Amino acid sequence: MAAACFTHPIDLIKVHLQTSTTRKRALQTTRRIIHEAGILGLYSGLSAALLRQGTYTMARFAVYDLAKDTMRQANGGRSLNGAQVAVATLLSGVAGGIVGNPAEILNVRMQIDQALPGNLRRNYRNAVHGLVAMVRDEGARSLTIGLGPSLVRATLATASQFVSYDILKEQLLIAGYPDTV
Repeated sequence: MAAACFTHPIDLIKVHLQTSTTRKRALQTTRRIIHEAGILGLYSGLSAALLRQGTYTMARFAVYDLAKDTMRQANGGRSLNGAQVAVATLLSGVAGGIVGNPAEILNVRMQIDQALPGNLRRNYRNAVHGLVAMVRDEGARSLTIGLGPSLVRATLATASQFVSYDILKEQLLIAGYPDTV
């Protein structure tokens, strides 16, 4: 979550550049944001970014560990094979994508809000206010906008991260390093 605090201004600038109808550079966009909203304008939508990071990460780790433990027990305590690890990462990526998607939508909306004309702004005060407003004004289905691509991205990211982690950890244990994590 600390990383989100440091990278959020960069992500905000990226979103502004990607959604702009004029061709500007990152430095110009940064100056404009600071001029219009002050230095804290670079943190617009941070509560949604933190919500997304927390829910997405928690769901992925919890489901991954649960899936691995369940399959390991079904294996009589033996190590998982590649297919079983793939299933665990698939399940955890899907869970992370589903749980994190509402905050992902909110994050983008809150980041771009200050670039919109006043009459088009949503003016969410924070992530909770934004989620409540989305459901109230647009219905619960609004929380699933872009869910398909989010699931694909979350699944692929989880597979690459968690499998790499497990392989490296196994090699370190074989090399005699203690399992203290």
